[in-house]
Amino acid sequence: MKLKAFIPSAPEIGRETIIVLCGALAAAFIIGQLPSVREWIRAQWGGAPTPSDISTEP
Repeated sequence: MKLKAFIPSAPEIGRETIIVLCGALAAAFIIGQLPSVREWIRAQWGGAPTPSDISTEP
């Protein structure tokens, strides 16, 4: 089996990166336009720790 078959080329990585970023931006835009969905997501993540809650010091 050839290793080249598993490693994507640079244009393939670039294309997939653009697709993922556009999807994330579209989702953020749609959620921003729907206040009820935004509040539901905020309620679902209400108990999740934030980076400031996580201490790296012993």
